[in-house]
Amino acid sequence: MLHNIYWILPEVFMAMTGIILLAYGGVLSKLGSQVSQLNKMNWLIIITLVLSSFLLIGQLGFEGNSNIIIAGGFFVTNEFIIAIKLVLVLSSALVLILGLKAQVEDKMLDYEFSSLVLFSTLGMMMLVGSGDLIMLYLAIELLSLSFYVLASMKRHSQHSTEAGLKYFLLGALSSGLLLFGMALVYTFTGETGFIAIGEFLWYSGSGVSAPIEILIGITFIIIALLFKLAAAPFHMWAPDVYEGSPTIVTAFFAIVPKIGTLGVLILLLTGPFVSLFNELQPLILFSACLSMIVGSIGALNQAKMKRLLAYSAISHIGFLLVGMLPNSVLGIHACFVYICLYIVMSFNTFAFVLANFRHGNFITQLSGLSRQNPILAFTFAFTLLSIAGVPPLAGFYSKYLVLLQAINNEFFGVALIGIVCSCIAGFYYLRIIRWMFFKHDTTFHLKDIGDAIYPSNTNVSVSLEQSLILGATLFIILTFLIYPIPFLTFSKTIILSSLI
Repeated sequence: MLHNIYWILPEVFMAMTGIILLAYGGVLSKLGSQVSQLNKMNWLIIITLVLSSFLLIGQLGFEGNSNIIIAGGFFVTNEFIIAIKLVLVLSSALVLILGLKAQVEDKMLDYEFSSLVLFSTLGMMMLVGSGDLIMLYLAIELLSLSFYVLASMKRHSQHSTEAGLKYFLLGALSSGLLLFGMALVYTFTGETGFIAIGEFLWYSGSGVSAPIEILIGITFIIIALLFKLAAAPFHMWAPDVYEGSPTIVTAFFAIVPKIGTLGVLILLLTGPFVSLFNELQPLILFSACLSMIVGSIGALNQAKMKRLLAYSAISHIGFLLVGMLPNSVLGIHACFVYICLYIVMSFNTFAFVLANFRHGNFITQLSGLSRQNPILAFTFAFTLLSIAGVPPLAGFYSKYLVLLQAINNEFFGVALIGIVCSCIAGFYYLRIIRWMFFKHDTTFHLKDIGDAIYPSNTNVSVSLEQSLILGATLFIILTFLIYPIPFLTFSKTIILSSLI
């Protein structure tokens, strides 16, 4: 019993602390100013997440390659799962730190925001550690309900309310597909545990003689997870939700859910569904290629920064799915390296966005930034070039690893699409750099919102938290560029010890 609790201690700690802090926030809201109680809640949640990360670090390094079964199979864990959970928790804490100033500027003074971030992170940790269909569904619903509220957090904003409604309706469709797929799998296997389902599929002849209904059910489950990833053609919610949500919520959506959903997708395709991977591979292949194409082309004509970042995220999801096509250890390793570098570069990007787009969301507001704040402009330009995959930057290395696995496994067409889409992405990233360094208009006219004249950002204010995150992420990118060996060795060790 105590052994089981040890492996789920971070989740138990977060759940109990979250409930206590939620009640405390209700009391705190009646005392003092809203800004004061907001800051107290934010830091209490941040401390909770940091303490949970220490508990996860203590779980790393256990001996043995097999999964540890917890609570009769409802949960499983291994070093890869623990590593994913650790990245999730630290990313959520950094999002809250990044948003300390942004919440006040956006007038998001409700103490529930940080609590929702905590519970959604808890849901993603449960999702990654799920060992049963029932737990998988409960975890997805926990994080989805939190996401719906977060998307519409600015209650007096029409755009935020619309974003929350769209996310809710399409999310409900995704949950319905997931539940239907699980029902089909349970009906024809009689099992809900992943280990039992995997054994059933394996002994039925590696999927050859398995009922077609099981394959349909598993396909629905994969589609629901692709929806959560915003992979094409299930991406239709992402641009509108990214644009309508408060910027700090957009940063959370762009970074944290990707980690958890990608992690559980990898674990399912390398675990219980591995015997059906050949049948599922065309779906992954189609979604990967379409995501790269839609993301790259869709971003070309975007005038708003957050919509451009939404399409950029869709394109990156395509590259991540390419790494999953071989279903090999090296492919999974390439995916893990890619998602880690993507997280670092995304934090840098959103720290910049929060500092520069306090009023408005148009790329043209960056005009003349190189004269106002050259250090900030050069930092962001460097990050954009890395995201675009310009050699020899960190972003190039992550794309190189993914596309190399595609070539080694004879997915030549996919690799070619990836290279072409990277070149297209370079164009719209360079467009942002052009506005920062070579455009010096002080005002611009926006036809689509009437006759309003919006000034460019003449007074860029970067908070201490944003400065620290900008500096830390840039340092990590440069360190990886100069000496990537330690991280690559550590990540490969974790994957080899968990997925073989």
